[in-house]
Amino acid sequence: MLSATIKGMLVHKLRLFLTVTSIALGVAFLSGTLMMNSSMQRAFDGLFRSINAGTDAVVRGAVEGEQPGPGEPRPAVPASVLEDVRGVEGVTAAEGMVEGYALLTDSDGQPIQPAGAPTLGMTLPTDPSLLGETELRAGRPPASADEVAVDASSFEKGNLALGDKITVMFQGPARTFTVVGAVGYGEADDLGGATAAYFDVDTAQRLLGNKGSFDSVVVKAANGTSDDDLTQRIQASLPAGLEAITGEEVADEQTEAVTGGLGFITMALTGFAGIALFVGSFIIWNTFSMQVAQRTRELALLRAIGATRRQVLRTIVVEAAVLGAGASAIGLLLGVGMSRGLTSLMGFFGLSMPSAPLEVEASTIAIGLAVGTLITVAAAVAPARRATKVLPVEALRDTPPAAERFSRIRLGIGALMVTVGVGILATALFGPADALMIPVGVVASILGLTTLAPLFMRGLAGVISWPLLRRGVPGELARQNAMRNPKRTASTAMALVIGLTMVATVSVFAASFKASFADALSSSTNADLYVLTPSSQSKGYSPEVVDMVRDVEGVETISPTSNGKAEFDVAEAAFTSIDPATAGDALNLGMVQGAVTDLTDDGVVVKEAVANSHGWELGDVIAGSFPGAEHARLEIQGTYEAKGMVNTDYVISGGAHTTYFPDRLEGTAMVLVADGQDIEVVEDRIADVIVDQPDATVMTQSEFEGEASAVIDQMLGLVTVLLLLAVVIALLGIVNTLALSVFERTRELGLLRAVGMTRGQVRAMVRWESVVISLIGALVGAGLGVGLGAALTRALADEGLEKIAIPLDQLGLYVVAAALAGVLAAIGPSRSASNVDVLRAVVTD
Repeated sequence: MLSATIKGMLVHKLRLFLTVTSIALGVAFLSGTLMMNSSMQRAFDGLFRSINAGTDAVVRGAVEGEQPGPGEPRPAVPASVLEDVRGVEGVTAAEGMVEGYALLTDSDGQPIQPAGAPTLGMTLPTDPSLLGETELRAGRPPASADEVAVDASSFEKGNLALGDKITVMFQGPARTFTVVGAVGYGEADDLGGATAAYFDVDTAQRLLGNKGSFDSVVVKAANGTSDDDLTQRIQASLPAGLEAITGEEVADEQTEAVTGGLGFITMALTGFAGIALFVGSFIIWNTFSMQVAQRTRELALLRAIGATRRQVLRTIVVEAAVLGAGASAIGLLLGVGMSRGLTSLMGFFGLSMPSAPLEVEASTIAIGLAVGTLITVAAAVAPARRATKVLPVEALRDTPPAAERFSRIRLGIGALMVTVGVGILATALFGPADALMIPVGVVASILGLTTLAPLFMRGLAGVISWPLLRRGVPGELARQNAMRNPKRTASTAMALVIGLTMVATVSVFAASFKASFADALSSSTNADLYVLTPSSQSKGYSPEVVDMVRDVEGVETISPTSNGKAEFDVAEAAFTSIDPATAGDALNLGMVQGAVTDLTDDGVVVKEAVANSHGWELGDVIAGSFPGAEHARLEIQGTYEAKGMVNTDYVISGGAHTTYFPDRLEGTAMVLVADGQDIEVVEDRIADVIVDQPDATVMTQSEFEGEASAVIDQMLGLVTVLLLLAVVIALLGIVNTLALSVFERTRELGLLRAVGMTRGQVRAMVRWESVVISLIGALVGAGLGVGLGAALTRALADEGLEKIAIPLDQLGLYVVAAALAGVLAAIGPSRSASNVDVLRAVVTD
């Protein structure tokens, strides 16, 4: 039976190729994502271990709970501690390190802004034993207040040369420095995508806000002293609030923090891979269903000569297992290229990834093989069970039995699945269920809709293909073929429905976000101009910019805002900081209780829904935990609706923000122009004043909206590209279905040719059938996407997304593209159909 199974697979090479490709592409996406994740983890682990290779112990401020990541603040180490550490037995070298915010510029004066990674200013150890694998690739270390060394990546990307003058931005005023060195880290040119500016200790302490203190003290142990023993001795000499840990522990923490922060990328890509595999499962199910129908006589003969139902079932399942394992192995090989492609794609859309050698773990191979094989076998189980129901008498029939009618059981199952899926979606979007249940609801709804699809597919195909009646005989026959087998048409079209649903959902959500953002700006701010970062990748700009703009002629008020994360009542949450003195003029926070002008540095304004859920009232005091104050007590001084420009759960004053985060940056500042002043003139004046601060720019409201739209469009482009693979797999399914259909209708095609149909008419018939199937998938997918996108938007109405927008032009473009893709998908099958040998066809069984 096994040899017969393999021979049967090899006979139909096109069917084998298309099915294998659909599985392999999904597995390639999944395995490529896992390989990229493993490579990133190995790269960061190696990077931080090389940086800390010369460090045996580190003294730093103690933080309870989750540790800050690289570039994030923690309590300072008093400078006096350095001498105490040097006096500990077993210490051969110890130096104080300073770290803070510093943004480099390139040779043209433009910011060198990494995507999501920190922009660091720091010091370089002077003792060679503490450098580890950190090395100067060119030049020398900075030795005076006007000198800087930069990471090798920024040196190259910024087109810098030794001796160049560059501007470096800090929390305070920008400064000009001479580039004297380029720093590398073992085989890496940067700190995992972060930029680094190195200064001498005195300059770093002055510019990075560490006067009289360090961020940490790095220590080298004497020969024969273990890291653990040294750490314990140092800990015994430290005052309260400080801790000593080994360099290896620091490297592990840094690796975990960075890779954990990038974990959302892996999760998102894994989700897209799941969509591709889900679509592929439809192709497999459809292929095996058609195969069973076409092999009715063959299976009946096997039953007639003694094959049991179990043997027939085993034949189909083994074929699926062999097919799945082989396709998965090919997918793993393709995953190598997919991993590199995904890394390049992330970089193209602004998400820089560290360069690293490919890392293929045994678990990646096991997961790829298991997932691909199991999905293939699972998709083939239903057709395999149907194959066991073929009776030996079927071998005596000249024609296959009529297609099964739509059963009541199928109707009940489909209706139940749709009801459950929609219920889960509604609970996740509007109720207490976790957002992670949204994919579960979507999958259940689509499976239910797929089960019910044959019920309405004949009518839908008839309506969509109605214009084909004007295309003569080929059009009429194509229409009949699309309506002939509703189950086959439904399963083929639903594969495309999944991809188009996701694309349409994201498009509707993005359009609604743009429209809501524009409304939010108009309704929640009174600003004439906005001062913000020139790039969405920037984390902010120096508070010095606010002071510079405040003195510009024609500026009546400037009200800055910023953002951050901290713990409120033991739960981590985002917060916004505002200037209470000016926020009342520039912002409309929608205060429910209290007044924004009454907010003090030891107070907090809470989102009304959050306050109600906790039972908080005005005057209540809640706990807060910040790097600068781990045990802060905050009085609730107001509640607000949290819509529009400011929509975080908590709002604190800018003064408190500076206290808790001394090196914080500003995010967006609203500018009110004085009466009688021309807004464009004032905008030009502000631009002239901040010309030496390239980390900030000034925009009108329309320019701000355009900038936000560009960012949304960029993310939409990324998501669309990632979903494109699922659409490609769905189109392969159409090709596969048409090819199998042509094989199934060999006699019919031969008879049509015998009675006078031309080759061109045969090709047109198959082509129009493909277009009908593609349009069904596109229109149903677009409709479902509009509904899901609107539901997602409505679910976030409390967050400010109050306007639903449907991009009809974009959705129309997707439908047209699907029709054109249907034409391309039909090229191979239509040529095969037109080349059918008439004499052989009419005598085909």
